[in-house]
Amino acid sequence: MNFTWQTRDEPLKPVAVAAFGPAARALIASVDKRTELHALRGLAGDDLVLLLGEEEQLPWADGAIYLGRDPEAPSLLLPTLLRPSLPLSLVERAMLRRGSGPFAVIPTRKELIPIDGARPVTHEHLARWTAR
Repeated sequence: MNFTWQTRDEPLKPVAVAAFGPAARALIASVDKRTELHALRGLAGDDLVLLLGEEEQLPWADGAIYLGRDPEAPSLLLPTLLRPSLPLSLVERAMLRRGSGPFAVIPTRKELIPIDGARPVTHEHLARWTAR
């Protein structure tokens, strides 16, 4: 399915943040300074860190991508500032053919990241993620 991404009229409320490479390390450093982590869930891959939580709990890092949930596609976390050129329900259906979801959609990397494995974040997790 081919479509483009367009700027949203109204941004979505952030519920997650994803970062890759140096931005992922900056995101981890930003979170690691906190004493309270219980409000965040996360997952990490070779070059990825994805954190889920309330907007005010999400850390900031230069180069990170903030994601929100659109009611038209509840199984997808989408960039807060972008929407697909096709109807969201159609895009969601096509993406859910790749798995049961929910998924974080990263258009700049053409990635669909399963987020059902996100777990509560601890300082030990952050140390392991940094060591990768």
